[in-house]
Amino acid sequence: MASAPAQSYPYRPLNSSTHEIRLLTLTPESPDDNPNNSSNQTYSLSLTHAALAPRSSPGSTPPSFSALSYVWGAPVPSSSTSTDLPTVIIDGHRVPVTASLRSALARLARERCRGDRALVLWVDALCINQVDAVEKSWQVGLMSRLYRLAEEVLVWLGPDDGEEEKDGGSFGAGLRAVRELGALFRDQVTGGPSSFSAVSAPPSPTRWERVEGFVKTVLQFSITADSGPGTAKAQQGRLGFDFEAIWRLFRERPWWRRLWIIQEVVLARKATLFVGADPAAGATCADWEDVGECIRLFEWMVLYPSTAPEHRRLYALLDDIYPNVSHLLLAWNGYKRSVEESKEKFTGTIHDQSDLGMPLLDALLWTSFGTGPDGAIQATDVRDRIYGLLGMVRKQDRCRIPVDYSADMTIGKLLFLVARLLLNDHGPDILSFCQRTPGSTMKQGLSSWAPDWTDPGVKPTIGGVHFGEKDAELYENASGGASWRDWAPKCKIEAVSYENPLVSLPTVLVGLVERVGQEFKAAPNSPNYLNDCRSWLSEMDEMAKSRLGPGTGTEKETWRVPIANFGLAKRADDEDPSRFIHGFNVLTGKVVPPSDLKNNTAVKRAWMMSESWEYRRVWKGYNRKAFIDDAGRLGLGPEGVVAGDRVAIFAGGHVPFVLRKQPGTNAYHVLGPAYVLGLMSGEGVTEGSPFDWVELT
Repeated sequence: MASAPAQSYPYRPLNSSTHEIRLLTLTPESPDDNPNNSSNQTYSLSLTHAALAPRSSPGSTPPSFSALSYVWGAPVPSSSTSTDLPTVIIDGHRVPVTASLRSALARLARERCRGDRALVLWVDALCINQVDAVEKSWQVGLMSRLYRLAEEVLVWLGPDDGEEEKDGGSFGAGLRAVRELGALFRDQVTGGPSSFSAVSAPPSPTRWERVEGFVKTVLQFSITADSGPGTAKAQQGRLGFDFEAIWRLFRERPWWRRLWIIQEVVLARKATLFVGADPAAGATCADWEDVGECIRLFEWMVLYPSTAPEHRRLYALLDDIYPNVSHLLLAWNGYKRSVEESKEKFTGTIHDQSDLGMPLLDALLWTSFGTGPDGAIQATDVRDRIYGLLGMVRKQDRCRIPVDYSADMTIGKLLFLVARLLLNDHGPDILSFCQRTPGSTMKQGLSSWAPDWTDPGVKPTIGGVHFGEKDAELYENASGGASWRDWAPKCKIEAVSYENPLVSLPTVLVGLVERVGQEFKAAPNSPNYLNDCRSWLSEMDEMAKSRLGPGTGTEKETWRVPIANFGLAKRADDEDPSRFIHGFNVLTGKVVPPSDLKNNTAVKRAWMMSESWEYRRVWKGYNRKAFIDDAGRLGLGPEGVVAGDRVAIFAGGHVPFVLRKQPGTNAYHVLGPAYVLGLMSGEGVTEGSPFDWVELT
């Protein structure tokens, strides 16, 4: 008999005044209840309403439920030989769903619905009427409370791939290895869940010794395709950690690249990951705490790699895994740190956990690490690049970004609203994120002073935003100590409208670009790489020698320009500049290889690559151009800079910017940040050169 056609569910309206939500209940069915049920349909589904109630309601008790995290996407046929869409039956209505959601419900029904025990879930695709833009908008505004209130977030990574089903398949093996590595790293190194991270908190010498020892053990027991006879699959009997399976888990399961999952695990009181459809067949689960610790371990392994030949395959896998999951670790650390700092600062004034969170800029920055060339962070609706993070954001920022899924709220308008908020709060350093890259889809229709946060290359290599006096000491100060807090009220940023997006900022136009070099595009794997580097650096060196002017110093300072005078974490002068100068001199030919290497091209190249590594690993020249301004100052600017552009310093800004005057107007277009010798410590801002108002389009 043909199945009933799929249909939309007849949703009843939700009551926004009581913060009402829908909950999905999975109830186990016995064979007597439905003798015609197949083995994978042993549950029934129903939707009910529940009120979260306004937080001011006395004695209100929130409902008890778990939240489901899984991969979204449009429904597709259930098999290659069928045109039928996957469906589930809710209150007698056959409703189309994704294959991922249907398999998740089936797995949870098997594992969590036993006897007469039901499972109450919040599932975004079914509990929100997705065709009602108004409901969707205010329900998304409740996400922060929903994931904090959930007793557990259940993460569905999907069924296994059918291989070795008795052992859980390779995805199951990968999750088991991740779970074991994370638990061991926590127990033996970090001493418990924390923000201990190579990025956020360098360890003490004693702890670093523990990290180093642990990494050596992992290397010893790692299993990869080249760690012995045969493949990792053929070595399953060997004791160790299967990194081939770990790679498959992280890179072949799309859940890790879904944007919404970031806040889903960050806000969770408890999160459990599942893979494999049948618990009886070796399906696997893991606590998020263990997964997070494993990613933290990978961070250390990538930053301090082993160069031994036997570990090349392992590090090739890690170099592919870590950039695509690092945003989860960074967001997790950033959120926890922000919440703890808020609790310490505002003791006694916090009424609800959902008031807490990280600044919007932090949420955007930490998640920009995950935007790799394959689109590591993905969302069905591009506006969710912003909306999907708001649950982690502090209330004072969150309430200024309206969640609006109507057609009127375009991605351009949303990015404008975000830019206005960030510029008002953080000042002109925000413009460091405005250099458009080939990955930007917003080259038109977005003000030049508004960052495109959908662009994978939005994170700048020059400039950025710095928090607090201690942080600012590490960086340049082109505006000479001018405070954005003093200027912000005069700029009236929040009065700027999307329809008339001109922004006026206090500015000193300090120079006119006179000559521009070639864009740096040298590829490390090219046989001409070292020659291309020398050619680009020599052109820059020649420009400096031919046009020295007041304030530039000597050509001996040109080594600072390609690295923007910045090492791994501090200014170059604070990180032993001799190693950077040496690398520069090797690349420009001022330091030559030992005489016994000159006749061996391959060995000579290897020597130059090794001797220049400390310099090349920190340089900022890619997709940029060197230039000289009319005062003879050497600089490194955005790829679009041309002769005639202006060099500007904004009040409160830490670096100069390159601007282009728009024809027929007095307004300027922002091209991006720059590093300019002789302008980085306030030299361009003097009593004789006061700030003046400049309009930006």
